[in-house]
Amino acid sequence: MWTRSGHVRHSVHCARHVFPGATRQIGARNASRTAVVLDIDGVVTRGATAVPGAAEALRRLRQQQIPFVFMTNGGGVTEKKKAEELCSLLGVDGIDADRMLLSHTPFRPLAERFREKRVLLVGSKDTAEVAESYGFDVGNMAVTSSQIVKALPEIYPWPVTHCTLPPVDVNAADAPPIEAVLIFYWPSDWAMELQVVSDVLAGGRPLGVGTTGTNGTGVQCAELWSSNPDFLWQAGYPVPRFGTGAFVECLQALWKPFGRSPLEVQECGKPYAVQFQAARKLLSQLAQHDDFERIYMIGDNPAADVRGANSAGDPWRSILVCTGVYQGGVGSNDKEDPAWRVEEHLPDAVESILRMSG
Repeated sequence: MWTRSGHVRHSVHCARHVFPGATRQIGARNASRTAVVLDIDGVVTRGATAVPGAAEALRRLRQQQIPFVFMTNGGGVTEKKKAEELCSLLGVDGIDADRMLLSHTPFRPLAERFREKRVLLVGSKDTAEVAESYGFDVGNMAVTSSQIVKALPEIYPWPVTHCTLPPVDVNAADAPPIEAVLIFYWPSDWAMELQVVSDVLAGGRPLGVGTTGTNGTGVQCAELWSSNPDFLWQAGYPVPRFGTGAFVECLQALWKPFGRSPLEVQECGKPYAVQFQAARKLLSQLAQHDDFERIYMIGDNPAADVRGANSAGDPWRSILVCTGVYQGGVGSNDKEDPAWRVEEHLPDAVESILRMSG
């Protein structure tokens, strides 16, 4: 799958739009039965640049009191920081964390589920900060591959990025087993992560020796959660880059030759239903009702945005824009995942929604 998951920090030196009452819930008396969910990269932004007219399009939605939230397969930062980045890039105020659904946002409830169990965190950027904001005990019961390598350098005998967290000896006699691997975001050191994650999934002591099931084959000893299925994503470079989905594919390929049972992966992110259910919940909280006649998903990725919205069924409708992954132009459509409607860019998509909602 292709998506755009670029993360930008960009100062905008211009007059800033303010979305009046952007953090205030929409009163039931003026409740709109139309709602909008927007992808970010390839729809609102492209790399470190705002899509022309994007800020004005969002202002139009606010003006008409149509609730909207952002749903991206990007991550690696907290919802609060992502909202701040988007405000800075667009030159607007009033977009807060309550409107942000990142690829790993559904991991938040897992902090309570694994509260007394050890898990392995995989990612880059601010993954540890994100996990901590969700309630994980980072550095102790929620550990990183770097912490393991710091304690057991022979598990990965090559140079690694400096780790500020304390070492964790997972082979110690009293060490609790790692019961889940949570891929929050694509890692920066794939070689190290692939080795350590493979060892964790194989289990045993020393870690990686593996355990055998009743049928004589190696078994998966830890749950594997991935927050983003996208194989490729588009940043500023003209050609898409490998994403988290590619990392999971590599993991599957490394697992297979050992004659083990296939890896079971719990997937979050678009196009999976859990993500669209979470987006509707955010909209319901914002609008103070769940009686939506239409929820429009505006995205640039047929395999993620369009497929997810189409699969969600009523009241969802997919709108594909041509400013990101999809470049077919108005009048065309994706063959594998055709959108309900194709528009040139976000401003046109918003104006079409306003006309249909009039």
